[in-house]
Amino acid sequence: MAMLKNILKACIVAALCTVPTSCVDLDIPPMNIVTDKDIMTSSNGIEAYMARLYSMLPIEDFRYNKDGLTTNAFYSHPACLTGEALGRDTFGAHYLESFGYWDHAYTLIREANYLIETLPQYASFHTETDVKHWIAEAHFIRAYTYFALVKRYGGVPKIDKVIDPSTAKPEDIQLFRSSEEDIYDFISADLQKAIEELPTESEKKGRANKYVAAAFKSRAMLFAGSIAKYNTVNEVFNGARICGIPSERAVDYFKQAYYASKIVDEGNYELYKGEWSATDKEAQYNNFVNIFLKDTKENIFVRYFTYPEFVHSYDSYAQPTQTSTGGSNTEICPTLDFVEMFDGFDKDDNGCFENLNEQGCYKLYSTTMEPFKNCEPRLRATVILPGDIFKDQEIQIWRGIYVGETEGGIKPLLPPGTFGFYDYLPQFSDPATSVLKLAKNETENADPSFLVTLKDGTQMRRAGASGTVCATLVGCSITGFLVRKYLDPTLTNTSWYQSSTDWIELRYAEVLLNRAEAAAELISEGNIEIQGLQDEAFQCINLIRERAGADLLQSMDDVNIDVVRKERRKELAFEAKTYWDLRRWRILDKEQNNRTYRTLQPFMAAKENKFFMDIKNMEQGFIYTYDTRYYYMPIPSAEITKNPNIKQNPGF
Repeated sequence: MAMLKNILKACIVAALCTVPTSCVDLDIPPMNIVTDKDIMTSSNGIEAYMARLYSMLPIEDFRYNKDGLTTNAFYSHPACLTGEALGRDTFGAHYLESFGYWDHAYTLIREANYLIETLPQYASFHTETDVKHWIAEAHFIRAYTYFALVKRYGGVPKIDKVIDPSTAKPEDIQLFRSSEEDIYDFISADLQKAIEELPTESEKKGRANKYVAAAFKSRAMLFAGSIAKYNTVNEVFNGARICGIPSERAVDYFKQAYYASKIVDEGNYELYKGEWSATDKEAQYNNFVNIFLKDTKENIFVRYFTYPEFVHSYDSYAQPTQTSTGGSNTEICPTLDFVEMFDGFDKDDNGCFENLNEQGCYKLYSTTMEPFKNCEPRLRATVILPGDIFKDQEIQIWRGIYVGETEGGIKPLLPPGTFGFYDYLPQFSDPATSVLKLAKNETENADPSFLVTLKDGTQMRRAGASGTVCATLVGCSITGFLVRKYLDPTLTNTSWYQSSTDWIELRYAEVLLNRAEAAAELISEGNIEIQGLQDEAFQCINLIRERAGADLLQSMDDVNIDVVRKERRKELAFEAKTYWDLRRWRILDKEQNNRTYRTLQPFMAAKENKFFMDIKNMEQGFIYTYDTRYYYMPIPSAEITKNPNIKQNPGF
């Protein structure tokens, strides 16, 4: 088979190692030809083949960005497309995926199909159990890959067998798109087979088992249910509804998601609470930090990295300036809008950070961390707040120093909702009357000659060592916050290609959230067949909130779809989940209709030796507007050229 010529070198070596070297047989194929027998008769050959399939799996891990999967994926982190964060290189909706995930998907589907078709012919060389679970793994991989396609494009050509292009007729190759509904049903069937035939424990780390398949089914079917309920696009071609799912299917898909999540409870998984204490917020903070740095029972499906063979650069591009040793830094800066989702600090009646007192003047704080001293531990473990500790350093995030008068209070520096830079204030343009001392760039900020004397005689740099610096926006937090989740505090070299933190693709917390959401959706649809849905959702959310150190819901009546969605956004932030959630709920356009996200800008008041917090819209270049046609992404034009039977998605 021609395809096998492209199997990775490890697969060739593993397969040929099983051939006895003492035999002399002149009637053998050339060494550069790998035959079915070489691969399929050897456990090593199958394992190498399987390793190739898993290496190609479209997991959107640390290396994922709009251009695909690369080792340096710091540009356009998914969180910077959702309002979770802003990045210096992400300015709006045009920073969507620019690569077309298509060829790679069908290559992987073909190789999964090949294993499913061919391995049974060599079953006598293996145990029945091994053959069964290898084929089940191939079904899981095929389902995972089709999900990556359908969530982007809707219905796509369904190929469930190996097609040999050298002998196939045009109609065998130039396939029409199946309906979106049909693809989700195909994914469901593949995952159900995997659930039924995979072992309960993975034979190797990073491989699928029964509960991995069930957890993934809860995700995929929840997505399908959301499309059936919330999508409004209806595109039919060649008799198939290629975009859109009949609304009457929503309940069925939500049920599938719910029941799949319940299967996971049979496995040995639990929320990680190894360092957690009910009475110690610091313990709760450390516990949440370590969910993402340890291999715990919460992990269901993980992509494992190893240094130096298989690495990424997350700790480089997400690092605070203060603790960076090279490469890049501060590329993911959480927004104030995101931070305000969490509990534990003063908010106004609209749920917004309350930075002004009753007189309309700034509240004053002894430290930049003071307003967050009682915040939810999960927030601290997700976001580096201004003045919090990381790598034994106080992360200095402030914009500048206010040297004007403070008697009677300090009024807001800029009008509400302004886009202006502080540097453009009238006072700042005239040094004689200036009331603000601002660093304009990194060099000036670091120069010891640019110091300001405070009330007690001490001197302070104009901006914090990791704080917002206006002119170049390089090497600083542009929002007043930095990301904390997944950062490794023990890593001393933060240059590119140094990180080996594992990526948790599926964890038990997501399964609980999937269950809660499916339950809430079924309740909203008037489903009465499943008993105890409200209580189930209530319990799931409170398990998550208790571990997070958040306030518990007091009643089952507190649970609804909006509550579940908000909890999901907090718990799964910066895990490449929110972007797809907002898309499947079909609310990304509503959230980003001419949207500018807000930032927190701390300042030191020199004559008080205290800080105040200004709230400001991000600069005018960062205006987000999501084009609704991108709920179904454009199919790569090259694929339509090759196969004219593939209908392009509406609007492209």
